Amino acid sequence: MINSSLHRMCVAMGVAALFSAMPNAANATQTVRELFDNLPNNLNTSDGTTVNGMTNDATSVGLSSGFWTNNPPDSFGVKSAGIGYKGSWSMDWVLQNLQNNGLILSHSAGKNGLLNTYPGNLATLTNPATMQPYDTYDPGLYATHALDPSAYVNCNAAGTYYFSVRIEKNYSWSAGDSSAGLGLSTGNGTTDHFVGFGVTRPGTKASDGVTDWGDTDYVTQGTLGQAGLTGEPDTGGPYLPLAVGAAQLYNSGAGAVNWAEAGLVVGKLVTSPGGACQLSVFTMLPNATFVLNEGDIVWDATYSFTETSTMTQLLVWMHGNNLEYDAIRVGTTYADVVGLELIGAPTASPASTVYAGTVVTVSVNAQANSGTTPMSFQWLSNSVAMDTTANPSAATSALVLSNTTPSFTANYSVIVSNYFGMLTSVVAHVTVNPAVSPFFTAKPITTSRYLGSPSATFTAYVDGTPPFTYQWKHNGSPIQSPTTTAATSNTLVLPPLGAGDLGSYSVDVSNAYGLTNSGVGANLTVILPQAGSFESAILALSPWGYWHLNDSVSGADPTIYDYWGWNNGAAVNLDTPTFGAPAAPYFGFPNPHLGITVQNGPNNAACKVNLPKLPVWSNSMTIVMWVNNGGVQMLPMNGYGNGYGLRNNNGELIFYWASLGAPSATGSGMDTGLSVPTDGWTFVALVVQPDQVSIYLGNNTSNLVSSTLTGLALPTSDDAGDTAGLPPPGLGRIQWPYSEDGGGAGYNTMTGTWSDVAILYQSLTPQQVTRLYVAGIGAGITGTPDGSGNLVLNWTQGGILQQASSVNGPYTDVGGSPVAPYSVPLQKSGNKFYRAR
Repeated sequence: MINSSLHRMCVAMGVAALFSAMPNAANATQTVRELFDNLPNNLNTSDGTTVNGMTNDATSVGLSSGFWTNNPPDSFGVKSAGIGYKGSWSMDWVLQNLQNNGLILSHSAGKNGLLNTYPGNLATLTNPATMQPYDTYDPGLYATHALDPSAYVNCNAAGTYYFSVRIEKNYSWSAGDSSAGLGLSTGNGTTDHFVGFGVTRPGTKASDGVTDWGDTDYVTQGTLGQAGLTGEPDTGGPYLPLAVGAAQLYNSGAGAVNWAEAGLVVGKLVTSPGGACQLSVFTMLPNATFVLNEGDIVWDATYSFTETSTMTQLLVWMHGNNLEYDAIRVGTTYADVVGLELIGAPTASPASTVYAGTVVTVSVNAQANSGTTPMSFQWLSNSVAMDTTANPSAATSALVLSNTTPSFTANYSVIVSNYFGMLTSVVAHVTVNPAVSPFFTAKPITTSRYLGSPSATFTAYVDGTPPFTYQWKHNGSPIQSPTTTAATSNTLVLPPLGAGDLGSYSVDVSNAYGLTNSGVGANLTVILPQAGSFESAILALSPWGYWHLNDSVSGADPTIYDYWGWNNGAAVNLDTPTFGAPAAPYFGFPNPHLGITVQNGPNNAACKVNLPKLPVWSNSMTIVMWVNNGGVQMLPMNGYGNGYGLRNNNGELIFYWASLGAPSATGSGMDTGLSVPTDGWTFVALVVQPDQVSIYLGNNTSNLVSSTLTGLALPTSDDAGDTAGLPPPGLGRIQWPYSEDGGGAGYNTMTGTWSDVAILYQSLTPQQVTRLYVAGIGAGITGTPDGSGNLVLNWTQGGILQQASSVNGPYTDVGGSPVAPYSVPLQKSGNKFYRAR
């Protein structure tokens, strides 16, 4: 029954119907909450990082500050329990539908972490018996974290405690495979006492050596160093099953797909004076109906025992591969461990401090079962319930404040309610300042683009009292379009650029209280490609991006500029001077021609050049570059799904392609038959088509050579399922970096110098590739008399021979498509001039 004061509050909020059947949770206490959220990417606890879990710079409920402690300790002698980062794959609430589906199980509170057995955590601890790392089938791994005194559990006093944890495994369980559990202990040593529940490994047998106890949940109790079952040496300690659920529970439950998810595992511990205790376990299987009422639970296993100790540590244990924990909870009611959760304080957008007239949205990330258990929201302003008739959004998860004035300055919080009870969030303070005229928070910045570039963009950011009107100006004169109050009017986008677009751009911004101007403006420089140059030839093909790689060093990860499509990249971990390296001294490039050298820095720190992420996957593309010192190497277009690239493998040029996250057994590492020059600047082109690739090499001492690989059946789309977008192509990295961010083992660099890299969303013809090569080399021409009245002309393969009567032209093509060497008669009178283009 609901107490009267709580019932009156619910009626006032208009949700009496929801609470009429709600269990009384007024005296419930959630003593431990560990969600492992918002952890840094590639967290390395061996460096002394404190991991408490729930949010950045916050301690999880019920855990003391400090570390998890392993037993046996890892090889560093540090305190670490393998906190992993899994992005959108984390297994937090919502509770409805327990299957492994990131869209259902993840939340939007930021980076999601979890406890797992991937490399870098429990699976790589050192086994003191062998002095070798534990492999995926070694037993005996567990870790503890100290509880706050308020969360201690005295087994010698009357009490009821509930536990829950998400345990998931993402492929079929097999004999000798994984097991895991959650519990409480008196410490971390082998003689310390513990109570807990877990998931057994397939193939586990009872002490009779016959009865199947595999693939099920179980309860356990005793000392952490206790012996295992006869004939089952890896069932010692917390891995010892004392009472178990039905065998093959996880392979035969409702909706089971025979691969893995243990779903939500719930435990219940009842203690009493004198130490008489009872521990039960229950698993909600994938796709099973969520159990709302504890009274409807049929416990899978129950075990009675005597224990008089006080439990002061949270205990987890793991054994095997691809196991993951998340959302650990301990409480005093069933609702505590399966009910709703508030992740952090409400957040205000656009900011917590605004000016009068700004529309502010305050939202809360409430994680609860929103399927069979509807949720209700009541927003409070300075702890007073807001009128939901005047503002209907006060009864939703996102409070919208419109027509704001300074009187809206307040502390905002929300009461979130569902079948199990209600929680009140911490407050978010919103300050609304008096109305003011516009002021700039960021003005437009100067930029450069090539003549003919697809566009150029200028953006201004202002604050003050909305709405704002923007008037952009070019060289001080108003641009007739746009003058607008639209939300995007702070951005001016110019169409394909002509010479008349160069100059200064500024913007007037006004509101009802005044007008302000961005000042002298941002300059647009329009770059004119040098006639007959490589840049002129490549830009005529409208590439997606073109990077000179002659940028200046600025900041820790300097920007790599694309002045054509503005698809800028970055150079990462440049521990040694790399910019300003002399590039190809050929006729087709400006003087001085500069590039970038990529190499490993001090302590073998990986250096890399990241070009921006590609907008879409394509198997009809061309990549062009100029390289020196044999550094023909680039990352596939997608490092985790489909991809392709080139690599210098001991002097042999290798084409590789991959599909679905791993190199293809038939397509990876195919020898092109081309040798990589060890010195001198070389032109490289990779032309990709759905069923074949062509690779071209050439420099100023040899003609252009090519190789074509056919019958590849390259994939037609990106199949990596990477919702964050395709990984960036890069220069100088290993063939298959399984750690795209550079944090994984084996990450290294191919030393070399690069310049003038271009990516095109088209498969160039051999003639187009040849023209690019000739444009870079410069198509130099020589003439040698043969002693018989003729002049023998030689020029770079692919160049077109032209003639004129004046050195300044006009030049016309020599008929018949001559190829070098080509003989022409020496003139007896007058002059004739030849060139190659």
